[in-house]
Amino acid sequence: METWDYYISGIWKLKTGDAEHITDVFLHDASSGFGKGVKTQIDDVVSLLKDGARITTITWNYHLIQWRYGAKVDFVETDGCTILRTHPDASTFDDLESAIQMQYLMAEEPEQLETRKSTR
Repeated sequence: METWDYYISGIWKLKTGDAEHITDVFLHDASSGFGKGVKTQIDDVVSLLKDGARITTITWNYHLIQWRYGAKVDFVETDGCTILRTHPDASTFDDLESAIQMQYLMAEEPEQLETRKSTR
């Protein structure tokens, strides 16, 4: 069984014009089981990978009630940009693009929530 240093369970994306790109990931430390996730910038993940860290995507399997390992995460540098990626042969279910899009789940600016509550 393969061992991992970190898991990625979610992503944050930014749309620029017609293109979308991942800006941050929800990274979990795997050194002592399944650690709490932390929003982590792509550059920090790339630094971990360059230092030899082994990172995989991970998803919750509701039928088996357990985490399911996905695809190994790596990076590529093209045209001055660094992009995280999974192996091209990975199933769609396992790739980074299929991870939970955290920007829809987690409020970036809590004060906006307070404003909405006070107007009801």
